[in-house]
Amino acid sequence: MKRIRTALFILILTTLSACQLQMPGGQAPTAMVAMTETPFVAVAAPTDTAVPTAMAAPADTALPPTVAAAQAEAPTAYPEPPTQAPAATAVQPTQAQPTAAQPEPTETPVPPTLFDPDTDLGDPTYRNRMEFANLGEWAQAETDELPDNRNIRLRFRDGELLVTGKRPYFSTWWFSYHTLRDAYIEMTFDSEDCSGEDAYGIIFRGPPHLAGESYGYIVSFTCDGSLWVWRLDDARPWDAESLVDEDDVSAIETGPDETNVIGVRAEGDEFVIFANGEQVAEIEDDEFSKGRVGVFVRSGGYGGYTYRVTDFAYWNFEEED
Repeated sequence: MKRIRTALFILILTTLSACQLQMPGGQAPTAMVAMTETPFVAVAAPTDTAVPTAMAAPADTALPPTVAAAQAEAPTAYPEPPTQAPAATAVQPTQAQPTAAQPEPTETPVPPTLFDPDTDLGDPTYRNRMEFANLGEWAQAETDELPDNRNIRLRFRDGELLVTGKRPYFSTWWFSYHTLRDAYIEMTFDSEDCSGEDAYGIIFRGPPHLAGESYGYIVSFTCDGSLWVWRLDDARPWDAESLVDEDDVSAIETGPDETNVIGVRAEGDEFVIFANGEQVAEIEDDEFSKGRVGVFVRSGGYGGYTYRVTDFAYWNFEEED
């Protein structure tokens, strides 16, 4: 038993001595150094080596969900600053407003409704398109000749009636044989070589032939585009009352060699005046109720003035006397 204990003691001492001995030199350094130095050498790279892919992802690589969410929560980092967007939208409503592109009302006026007697009244009671010389309509009854005196001259040329006012600044007229009460009367004029206050027009509801007096309503246009409407009460002595004295009537064509149509609708004491189909005046006067229709002329300068009548018509609202 003592011998067994001695042997066991010797065995324990032998084992402890073996743990303290150094391992062979070729094994211990290799195992220890391999675990420390090998990873360092694997990640080292020369200075001119391209940046590793871990530092810059491809452009089309989708961001992780966490990165995309971060960008959505911080809009100022990617879209335009919010202060710029309102400025852009504020300009667009102004450009889209229809009123900004529309011209002023005065530049684009609504055309007036024009009066057309042929459409509104039908066929005229009488019409002379001046296609031939109608002496009987204008000639003096006692001589069958057209007037040619110191004040006025009438003559036909190519079928059209030429009216000349001979005396400067002198108003004169000449009646036809047509006598009307309520009617629409219309004459078409060629202004010929006119200027300034040279005037042409219609006289209606005048006295009977050889009555020994002068009266009637006169509607005339001037060469510079004015409208005159006045009532002639007497010529000896001169007595007249202005009913309309309107400057710059836009419906009148101004200047020489222009065509203008004067229309008068006379019903009772109410008169409506038309210039080229456009209503330009409306008046009331009950001095004269019926009478003859004629032409009016006034030379506005030092010398005679001549115009042409190219059409004469009327629509009688009652039987002609």
